Formats: sequence, C-alpha cells, structure tokens
Amino acid sequence: MSTISSTALKEKFTELSLISLLCSCMHNDKDEVIKYGDMQVKQLDKSGKAFEVVIKPPSKDASEVKLSSPPRSPTCLDAKTIQEKLEKAEERRKSMEAETLKKLAKEREHQTEVLSKAAEVEAAFAKKAQEELKKKQELYEQNQQAQRQAKIERLKEMDQHAEVVRQNKMIKANSPKA
Repeated sequence: MSTISSTALKEKFTELSLISLLCSCMHNDKDEVIKYGDMQVKQLDKSGKAFEVVIKPPSKDASEVKLSSPPRSPTCLDAKTIQEKLEKAEERRKSMEAETLKKLAKEREHQTEVLSKAAEVEAAFAKKAQEELKKKQELYEQNQQAQRQAKIERLKEMDQHAEVVRQNKMIKANSPKA
C-alpha cells in the first residue's frame, strides 16, 4: 500500500463531506457504489447517513511529489578531518573518564570521612560507657563496704549487749538473795 501525503488526505476528507451530501441527495434503494475521482462510496444503511468510503491508492503513472530530506551541506571527509574528529572524541572520552575518577575519589573520601567520624563517635560512646560502668562499680563497692561496716557494728553492739547481760547474770548469781 502506498502512502498518501497529509495534504492529499486533508483534501480527500473535504471531498468526503461533499460526497456525503451528494449521496444523501441521491438516496436510492439499491446497493450502489458511487465513484468520485479515486474514491468509491457505498451506502451502508437506507437512511442515507452511513457510508463506506474506500480511497484507492494513487496510480503508478500519477506524478507524485516525493518528499526528501533537505540537501546536506557538502562535507569533506578527508583523512585529516577524520583524524581531528577522532582526537576530539578521544579527548572527550578522557575528560569524561577523568570526571568519573574525580567523582569516585570524592565518594571514597566521603566514605572514609564518614567511617572515621563513625569510629570517633563509637569510641566516644565506648569511653563514656566505660566511665559510667566504672562509676557504678565504685558506687557498688562503696555500698557493699558500708553494709559490711554496718553489720560489723551491729555484731559488736550485740556482743557488748550479750557481755552486759552475762555480767548482770553473774552479778545476780553471786549476790546473796535477800
């Protein structure tokens, strides 16, 4: 199937409205195909409102204007210009590679900074946690020592009290009953 240019297609559609009008005026009961230029129109229903339009492809002998791309400017592709273009392409490739390496170096530097900062924070946290643990241990030991001292004091008091009670018993036992 050959292609139809957009302007030719627009012209066909303007002709279609004219054909539709003609067909509705020529309303007949037969299934008749009306030919108009390179189009065929067939009535689909008896009301005269529905038509089938077939656009024939243009004939081969018709002179059709072929669209082509605009003429190119003459380019001289000699060895020198090709070599220059290759060198420029190589320079672009190298510069892009250098940029990529710079970006990667920046990323690595950033990663090392982040890791060192994280290590510092972790070390500070560990140091603080160790100091707190040491303080808790000292406080625990102080409390244990205080509890031991308190127990010793109570035991001494109980011994003294027991000694007093024994002495009182001895005095009562040795004293004559009156």
